[in-house]
Amino acid sequence: MKKQKNILLTTLSPTKDRLDVGYFVCETATGAPSFTTGISVAEAGIKFLLSQCRIDEIIVLGNIQDARNISTEGIHLSDEMMGGFFDLNEIDDYHFLIYRIAEYMRQVDMELLDVGELVSSERKNELSHQLTDFKKKYAKDINNNEFFLKLCTDKEMEAVFLSEVLDGCSLREAAWIRHHLFSRMDAFYKMHMLDDNRNVLIRFMPVPSEKVLSIDTIDSIVNQTLRDAGADVKLYMDIQGMGFIDGNTLISTFLLTNDRTGYHCEVSGLIDSQRNPDGFAGNVSNMLKNFTIRQMISGLDIFLMYGKVDLLASCWDSLEFDDPDADRLFYGMKCIDEGVALCNVDLIACGINIIRKTLLHQRNDSDNRNIFLNVIINAIKADFGAMLYGDDLSIPELLKWCLRKGLYQQLLTIIESRVPQDMVKRGIYYYAEKPSDIQNLMVDWNLLFWNESAKMRWAFNDIEHYFIKSYGRSYLNFGQNLDMVAKDYARMRIDALHGRDEHILPAYSQLNNDDLLYELLLGYYRIGNLRNLVNHAIIDEPDIDLDELTERTDSRNMLKIELKKFIGIYNTACKQTIKTKEPLLLPSGKMKAYSRRHRIQPLEENINLATTNSYSCSFDGKEVMIRIAMFRPEDIEDDWEETDED
Repeated sequence: MKKQKNILLTTLSPTKDRLDVGYFVCETATGAPSFTTGISVAEAGIKFLLSQCRIDEIIVLGNIQDARNISTEGIHLSDEMMGGFFDLNEIDDYHFLIYRIAEYMRQVDMELLDVGELVSSERKNELSHQLTDFKKKYAKDINNNEFFLKLCTDKEMEAVFLSEVLDGCSLREAAWIRHHLFSRMDAFYKMHMLDDNRNVLIRFMPVPSEKVLSIDTIDSIVNQTLRDAGADVKLYMDIQGMGFIDGNTLISTFLLTNDRTGYHCEVSGLIDSQRNPDGFAGNVSNMLKNFTIRQMISGLDIFLMYGKVDLLASCWDSLEFDDPDADRLFYGMKCIDEGVALCNVDLIACGINIIRKTLLHQRNDSDNRNIFLNVIINAIKADFGAMLYGDDLSIPELLKWCLRKGLYQQLLTIIESRVPQDMVKRGIYYYAEKPSDIQNLMVDWNLLFWNESAKMRWAFNDIEHYFIKSYGRSYLNFGQNLDMVAKDYARMRIDALHGRDEHILPAYSQLNNDDLLYELLLGYYRIGNLRNLVNHAIIDEPDIDLDELTERTDSRNMLKIELKKFIGIYNTACKQTIKTKEPLLLPSGKMKAYSRRHRIQPLEENINLATTNSYSCSFDGKEVMIRIAMFRPEDIEDDWEETDED
């Protein structure tokens, strides 16, 4: 039978003021509250765990400059040398932490002398009378134990106490008041180390001070933590003490250690220590009391892979942790979830924008935030990347995000609905640089609008989309295959840049690479063609021909290839476009208003413009479609500047 080894992995918290004692309320295994002290949150977390379960070894992660004269094998808490420190201001943070834990083992009241010596006897008497008067006024019917608990858990009582008793006190006087109240409680309400932990081994492991741990550092932490390969390990983690540790990486790494040969590692506890610098007491708890770490990580993975947030939200709700940043983040994640499910690009974009704004304007005390929320935030930052920075949502980054997750239908919708407008706004391919360009477009597009069948005029509702996808398309030879049509149309749009196409007005581009722009436009048109093939490939006959099914499958595979190619080209085009001026955009609603005021009537009321005003002919060896607009010259007026918004 393999032996079991219980390990606490914690981090070293800097202790700038070694007399600044914090008080912490903790929930024990029975559900009853218990209390302890700590100069740092790491100290409070260690004390909490040593009072709850057997621990064989404590591994402290920290910067090498915070520890001197380190024993590679560690030291046992019961060693007599632990009582040899005489000047606490001269020892490093690591050995100061050991000193605090050793005195906790001996049940020494360290604050009795340290804090008490800094306040005069006369001042202590004055403060004692203030405490007595306050208790008579607000808590005369409860004992000292209940009074301390109420100050820790009742926000209203805490606020009154801070304003009426601590307001006006120096930091040392406030520290003495807290200690005085703590010392009056019965020993039953205070944490005590289990006898099994009196010989616990403490080791220091130096790690670099980097925000994201390197692979080598992670591997070293895992190997050092699990170096006894013959043991099953129950791992407890308390990693919020040092802000630069990437908790999500460490937790995920240890979850993967089950696959290693020779031992089994189970994450049995995740200790969350929160100091409350502006309040009376902080909190320490085991975050795994209501769910397993695997549920949290699984829920996070499901959201990052598929956009589903239900499991992660359920795990978070079970914590009953109140945090406004978390509320906004989960609302944003819910929008993404629903947007993916409904293929609603606006909802996906809304969710990402909510997350982006929340992270850009999150509160300043993020280092004291719930550790699971930090894990979630770090994972979201890594997954969403550049989409979380800047003033607007990056369409190229959104495309790459959908591609990574295999959200092809959503990807198609974004390319169809968002890319045209993005191309125009970025200056990749646009229609106007000066007001006269707009005026010419109004006349030309108004003619095309009234020359179009009524059921197809919806295309003019989104001018940027119409400009990229449809403008001048009717002049193409549709008697050839779709790929040739796409190539001819892409070449036609490039020719428009140089005024070489007589059918459409000139276009503009701040991308000085016609070949790249041609490939970008061609990719957009090809995706549109393949999208139609895939969307219409619905199996509705039970005896469908297998050759036809194979053709449909090939279309899907071709679509995936074209999507990857298009995203790569579009990303390159965005980087190479050097914007020298802002493209002039047609104001929203202007085209609609202009068309209403400049309605082009047919010469005869019974003429159907959709059928009788076009015919085909041979031109330069190609079959082309000629469209004739029938209107009276007086119907065209160049008064766009005077047109009101409709």
